[in-house]
Order: sequence, then structure tokens, then C-alpha cells
Amino acid sequence: MLYVVATPIGNLGDMSPRAVETLRGVDLIAAEDTRHTMKLLTHFDIRTAMTSLHEHNEQGKSAAIVRRMVEEGISVALVTDAGTPAVSDPGAILVREAVQAGIEILAVPGPSAAVAALSVSGFVVGQFAFYGFPPREKKALRAYLAALAGRDEAAILYESPRRTGVLLQAVLDSLGDVPVSLSCDLTKLHEKTLRGPVTVVLADFLANDKAEKGEYVMVLDLRGTARPQEAAVAAVGLEAQLLDLCLSGLSLQEAMTALTTRGERKNAVYAASLRLKQLLTEDALKA
Repeated sequence: MLYVVATPIGNLGDMSPRAVETLRGVDLIAAEDTRHTMKLLTHFDIRTAMTSLHEHNEQGKSAAIVRRMVEEGISVALVTDAGTPAVSDPGAILVREAVQAGIEILAVPGPSAAVAALSVSGFVVGQFAFYGFPPREKKALRAYLAALAGRDEAAILYESPRRTGVLLQAVLDSLGDVPVSLSCDLTKLHEKTLRGPVTVVLADFLANDKAEKGEYVMVLDLRGTARPQEAAVAAVGLEAQLLDLCLSGLSLQEAMTALTTRGERKNAVYAASLRLKQLLTEDALKA
């Protein structure tokens, strides 16, 4: 059995009794950072053995853990440093390997920074989408955000404290003065949420001399945003749209993601990427 266990995102009081019971009862805990998780286990007097499972070893380690589960019949709990595993955190590969091996998988739900931030945003929306961490390169970031325009939803993004100001400015440049809710240190002592048009939130963020000391979750209300040159874009083939995005600084994979985010069919975008690669290869050979 594989248990996907959510852990507190700051306040230890959010650790559920079921999560404590699960971590005590399994044979092994696969943890993103064993040193960090050891503090959690010590607090709740949990003495289960641990092994590391992080972004740098997940590909190979997951197969080894699943092999032990199959051959030795051990039960495993998957945890990350904070929140729900496999959501912008390591763990998805282990879950996939367990699925393929026919291992039963159970969720032990609990804290999630994305859902917590949405719940205090004040936005009344019928649907939302979680996008995780956006691209870091400036042109790629703006193209990525521009691709969100026109969607009837709230968009949830994660960002590091040192790049949150850059992200707010990019939102303003790409989407205009859209409503934003920006949460920091959720569930912790100095939890804070800034709300309002992005110009106001950006000004408040820059005025805080301690702004770079917490992790941020941004919620954007995309309702009312309009895609620039929407009609013109619709008339352009997918290959041309991919090429245009690549010329703006995105990789081909990022450009494909941007088009599917706009609502284009995934299979059609993939086929267009193959045609674009072929056209570029033919042009290179002719040159």
C-alpha cells in the first residue's frame, strides 16, 4: 500500500490524526528532505524509518521503492516538506510507478497552499486552475501569462519570495490591472494576504521591507481579460503560432503548453510541432 500523506504548510496544528496514525503504521516513509521531516516525526513521536525521495533522485529511486513494495510487501507513506505531495512537489513519479505495478494507493488529504490561498482570495469563481511555478526567463514569463488571458477562471501560481515582484510586474504587463490575491506564510504566525488590482498589490509588496522572507501563492481573477488580437490569432495556423511563441523566447515545449493553455487541442498542437520541426529541418538542409 502507498499512502500519499499531506503535511502542514506551516502550522503543526494542521497535522491530521489520520496522517499521524498513517506515518506511525507504515514500514517506510519516503520524504523529500529527511532532515526536515525528522522534525515533524520528532514532534509527533513517530519513529518510522525514512528514505529520501526528491527531485534529483526521484526517477531512479521510485522504481527501487516500488520494487521493495512488490517483493517485500512493505507499506510506504509519501510526504514532502509541506503540503500535498506530487503537486508542484516530488512524488508524482513514485505514484505513477505504483499505479503501473498494481499497488493500491490511498490519499491522506490535508493542507494545500493553493487551495488555502484560493479560499481566502475573496474571488467568487466557478472554476480555477493550478499552474504551479511559472517560467523564470522574462520573455517566456510574459508569453506564458499572456496565454492565460480570456480564460473564465481563477489562476493559481506559486513563486519564490525573491521573484514575486518580477511576477507581479509581468502580470501587469501581460494581463493589465487584473484583480490579484497574494498570500504569504499561510498558516504561520505572520500570515498575510494582499488583495486588489495588481498595481495596488505590487505597490504594497514593494513597500514591505520583509517581503522577501516568505513563500507566495498568487491567485489571479482572469474573468474579463481579453486575448490580444484573438481573431487574428485564430486565423493563423498552429505551426505559425508555435514559431511566433518560440521567437518570443519560449522553448518548443513551453510554446506547446501555452497553446494548450489557450484552449487548443493537445493532439493538434503536438501534430503541429512535428510539422514545424520537419519544416525547420528541411529549411536547414536547403541552406
